[in-house]
Amino acid sequence: MLLKPRDNKLVQERLLEALASLYGNPDLSCVINQAEAKKVLIGLITMATGDAQEYLILSLIRLCTEGESVWEALGKREGIQILISCLGLSSEQHQEYAVAMLAILTEQVDDSKWAITAAGGIPPLVQLIEVGSQKASEDATYILWNLGCHSEEIRACVESSGAIPAFLWLLRNGGPKGQEAAAKALTKLIRTADSATINQLLALLFGDTPSSKAHVIKILGHVLSTASHSDLVHKGAFANAGLRSLVQVLNSSNEKTQEYAASVLADLFCNRQDICDSLATDEVINPCMKLLTSKTQGIVTQSARALGALSRPTKTKTTNKMPYIAEGGVQPLIKLAKTASIDSAETAMAALANLLSDPQVAAEALAEDVVSAIIKVLREGSLEGKKSASRALYQLLKHFPLSDVLTGSAQCRFAILAVVDSLNAMDMYSNDAADALEVVALLSRTKQGRHSNYPACSALSEVPSSLGPLVHCLCEGPPSVQDKVIEILSRLSKDQPVVLGDLLVSNSRSIGVLASRIMKSSSLEVRVGGTALLICAAKEHKLQSTDALEASGYMKPLTYTLVDMIKQDPTGSSLEIEIRTPRGYRDRSAFRNGDEFDVPDPATVLGGTVALWLLSIFSSFHPKNKITVMEAGGLEALYDKLARHTTNDRAEFEDTEEIWISTVLAAVLFQDANVVSSPMAMRFVNPLAVLLKSDEMIDRFFAAQAMASLVCHGNKGINLAIANSGAVAGIITLIGHLESDMPNLVALSEEFSLVRNPDEVVLENLFQIDDVREGSFARKTVPLLVDLLKPIPDRPGAPPVAIRLLTQIADGNDTNKLLMAEAGALDALTKYLSLSPQDLTEATISELLRILFSNPDLLRYEAAISCMNQLIAVLHLGSRSARLSAARALTELFDADNIRDSESSMQAIQPLADMLDATLECEQEAALSALVKLTSDSDSKVAMLAEVEGNPLHSLRKILSSAASLELKTDAAELCCALFGNPRVREMPIASKCIEPLILLMQSDKETAVESGVCAFERLLDDEQQVEIISDHDFVGMLVSLVSGSNHRLIEASISALIKLGKDRTPRKLDMVNAGIIDKCLELLPTAPNSVCALIAELFRILTNSSAISKSSSAAKIVEPLFMVLLKTDFGMWGQHSALQALVNILEKPQSLSTLKVTPSQVIEPLISFLESPSQAIQQLGTELLSHLLAQEHFKQDITTKSAVVPLVQLAGIGILNLQQTAIKALENISLSWPKAVSDAGGIFELSKVIIQDDPLPLRLCGNLLP
Repeated sequence: MLLKPRDNKLVQERLLEALASLYGNPDLSCVINQAEAKKVLIGLITMATGDAQEYLILSLIRLCTEGESVWEALGKREGIQILISCLGLSSEQHQEYAVAMLAILTEQVDDSKWAITAAGGIPPLVQLIEVGSQKASEDATYILWNLGCHSEEIRACVESSGAIPAFLWLLRNGGPKGQEAAAKALTKLIRTADSATINQLLALLFGDTPSSKAHVIKILGHVLSTASHSDLVHKGAFANAGLRSLVQVLNSSNEKTQEYAASVLADLFCNRQDICDSLATDEVINPCMKLLTSKTQGIVTQSARALGALSRPTKTKTTNKMPYIAEGGVQPLIKLAKTASIDSAETAMAALANLLSDPQVAAEALAEDVVSAIIKVLREGSLEGKKSASRALYQLLKHFPLSDVLTGSAQCRFAILAVVDSLNAMDMYSNDAADALEVVALLSRTKQGRHSNYPACSALSEVPSSLGPLVHCLCEGPPSVQDKVIEILSRLSKDQPVVLGDLLVSNSRSIGVLASRIMKSSSLEVRVGGTALLICAAKEHKLQSTDALEASGYMKPLTYTLVDMIKQDPTGSSLEIEIRTPRGYRDRSAFRNGDEFDVPDPATVLGGTVALWLLSIFSSFHPKNKITVMEAGGLEALYDKLARHTTNDRAEFEDTEEIWISTVLAAVLFQDANVVSSPMAMRFVNPLAVLLKSDEMIDRFFAAQAMASLVCHGNKGINLAIANSGAVAGIITLIGHLESDMPNLVALSEEFSLVRNPDEVVLENLFQIDDVREGSFARKTVPLLVDLLKPIPDRPGAPPVAIRLLTQIADGNDTNKLLMAEAGALDALTKYLSLSPQDLTEATISELLRILFSNPDLLRYEAAISCMNQLIAVLHLGSRSARLSAARALTELFDADNIRDSESSMQAIQPLADMLDATLECEQEAALSALVKLTSDSDSKVAMLAEVEGNPLHSLRKILSSAASLELKTDAAELCCALFGNPRVREMPIASKCIEPLILLMQSDKETAVESGVCAFERLLDDEQQVEIISDHDFVGMLVSLVSGSNHRLIEASISALIKLGKDRTPRKLDMVNAGIIDKCLELLPTAPNSVCALIAELFRILTNSSAISKSSSAAKIVEPLFMVLLKTDFGMWGQHSALQALVNILEKPQSLSTLKVTPSQVIEPLISFLESPSQAIQQLGTELLSHLLAQEHFKQDITTKSAVVPLVQLAGIGILNLQQTAIKALENISLSWPKAVSDAGGIFELSKVIIQDDPLPLRLCGNLLP
């Protein structure tokens, strides 16, 4: 605020003085923002007057209080105009302040540079250089340099304003700061090497002023660098004269001048390689060589730089260009390379790297221990230094063996790692990268041997990070570099396959590069090496590798190239590329441990082998590639290889791995149905069959893999061809080898998505064909498989496989079952079971025995009993699944009476009963089936079952009451039926609890379930207590409804149940009649077997015991059908008795007799046969029935009745009271009609005997009979 009043000039002056002191104080100004600009602005204010002063005061206020920049505070372009106007004032101090402010503005604000130019500020600034004070001159030079650096347009304005002569004047007459500023400005402004400028600079160089020639030399070097080639190399040209003048300065007595001149020449030669060939002469080189002996380090270093640039090879000339180096001439360079200063060492090394291309110079340098200098630069140097060191090492290795150059393993290891590391920053298209890769390639070819105790390539393997630069070169370099990298990396693929694969895949471009070089390179080593590297990438990164190849468009053409490599004659194509070959999988473990692989021994690889390997990897992962391989002729190539081998023409196979790798590829290709459908596929069968006879496990294994891939497609023609090829013996030799015995083969199978057990797959698929399972193949296979059931120490896994295959062969084929029995399968399986095999094996053996014994013919073999004993042992001690299979097998065995009745069979009861409580229905079902068969018709086994621990009836009741399937409940009911045949079981309380679930079962929709339920229910009714319990429920209607159809067992059980329910229970009988039981039974009688007819007769007997029923019309319908039943042959006595009793019950009622519609001939004749029955009860009933019939007059008169006289007379004299009574009663009815017949039959005699009996009843009857 104090600066604003205009009327107080004194205050303003004092305040400005105070501020000037403040901003000028070095201790205080450092903490003030823009202190220098404020100080200069105050100076301008004090020097200005009038409006200009007022304007500057306001600018200072804005700068100090409003936080604006000096550019904004001065008003931008308006402030520039004021400052430029100050340049023409007479006051030097005023000029200095104005120039200083412009310098500040051009340093801070780019817009100020354009503002100065536009305001015409350049000419006054140029003028100030010569007429201004020293400070103003220096600041003006600095401003002009700054302006020239901003843009080409401003630079041209500066140049056109005559600034160059002014700068040259300042260079000659100015102080150190002025000369430095002038040198900077001249370097920026001069773009062409014109003669005037060169002459002025030479005059300054050789004149008295300036005293220091450093800036002149620097500017001269800059000017010469802009000269044309011809001007620099042709004598007489101004530029050439200037260059030679610089060389002449090297002889100066002033060491600083010498150093500057050497430095400028070195820069010139480094930047202008085009002139080095022409200038590498004694006139130029000798002064440089002399300076190498200087005691000043800087001079020596710069001289070495110059020599290095002059001697560096170009694209047109790669040999040494300096044959005139005298002996001992390189010693100073070597000495310099060994100095403590790494910069100097690098400089010397750059020269040495070029000079060592000469054998004599290289020998001299090697003798002087140049290697230690090379190692030092490689260890400590910059990128450029390392490039030089790599080139120097390359030159030495070209002339001398590795052991002469790098004498120790440490040196060797360090050198190769350092060279590789230097590749990171190199231009891949430069000679430096090519030289470095040559060094690495030379080192990588060196193996451990007599002359080298350390394989240099091992260093790269031991330091995986060193592979990154090589992969970078592969991706970014030209084809020549790519080929060299492939050569190097392929030698590492055996030691670092995983690291290499990861690095290659991380840069997808590398995959395409490798594919491109494999396809385009004419070098077999590159093609094979590239293929080996792709194997590293694809092995662990199949998806990324195939995606990269697809994206690059190389997948298909690469496949064609690989197939062509397979087709090529491999003779003599052996390459010394130590890669991780497939042989490693065969010889040693292929399992990965973390990021490490167990590395096999180095192997010599054929191009065809790695091509097969890579095709196998790609085809296993990329389905389309299988078709591409086939289209490229891959099948034909594979067949030719296998066919040549199998015909014993092995001259072409230097690498025996080619055989099994070929079968690996075949196995992978045959996974595709389109490949298998090609005509070539069938031709593979015979060569593969021959390979299956090979002594080599790996050959047999992968031949089986190829066959497994073939058979899985279900091509009947191919599968039959395999079956008839004689391959079975070879396939069976593979069965049973544990995976732990051949982990490498299993690992390979998994890698290529092949099956783990090709032998089993082939046989299982073949046996799915009926023609194979029933033909000669099966007949040949069965004995071989049975032999595998015997313990084989080196093939412990064979028996389980053999059992599984035998099961497949036997299932559904009785002929094969007999073949197995004849081959000794029963004995072998029994012995194997006795060895307590694994649980799963026990189960499969038991299942096989079940299938075998489903053929009844096998039940007659003596071994069947032994099988049963072992199966029972499995029931006791086996696993859950084994017990299940054993129970099923025993079910088949128990079909044979001799086995079921054997004493040892009882040992099965307890474990089978225990299985009833199992949680799985299949186990319960197996146990029930076996127990039902075992206990059938055997009261002793039923009794034993009833006594077992746990009471099986509880288990059966749980099953019947559960939500189990009807099939299981049916079996449970069957076993209940057997158990209920035992009185003790029927008396158990649990038996009553079975009634309800049995009734529910009887109500089901499945007839077998109903049948079993009714049968068990009927057996339970043998216990009167159970009948009483059941009588409280109405089951009659349900049972009556079951008396129909053709299921005689169900009918019999239903009728039997009705009989037991109806005994002495008239209401139940009436319920039965009302439910229609009589009609249902009458429908069955004409066609029913005798057993059913007998039960029906018994039911009728029970029913007609009721007077109410016997008098009913329903009973009348029974009479005639019963007489028809009595006419049946082989009708048992029980049935006869029941039928006769039922007829008696009905016909003893007069009303029933009066309605009888049968003729005498229909009934008399059958009744006469019963009078002669050996059963007195039947005789009694027959006689009684006859007596009832003869009460009818038409029966008495019928001639048929006469034939009954004789048997009646005989019965009258039999001496059995009841029978006599009935017979005499019948004779009484017949005697009136046929008296003579009675007399002729001896009736009087027999009746006389009866008269003298003590019993009065027959006597009374006889009295009625005799006249």
